[in-house]
Amino acid sequence: MSTEFYEADVDGDGHADNVQYDQHADGTSDVLIDTNHDGVADYEASDTDGDGQFDYVAADTDHDGTHDVEAWDQNSDGTFDKANVDTNSDGVADYSGNPWGAA
Repeated sequence: MSTEFYEADVDGDGHADNVQYDQHADGTSDVLIDTNHDGVADYEASDTDGDGQFDYVAADTDHDGTHDVEAWDQNSDGTFDKANVDTNSDGVADYSGNPWGAA
């Protein structure tokens, strides 16, 4: 596995965010972004099947340690077809399904 670290202003707040890119020997990869500098990724993206496209993304927008939004491309067609969304920050998905129509 190779790991690279970058700094970029991902959220546009004028401060550099920590970005970690992991390339695994099997061709899969992960991107982790820490926007509030607490050492915990607030945004994640993964290519779990090694096809060069992210098929899982997640965001912790309120920085409580729990993903508020998660989305998956379950059939590797390049389109996210499942999402879980927690709109009230209670740690439980208020929506789970395909917000983009039938898969």
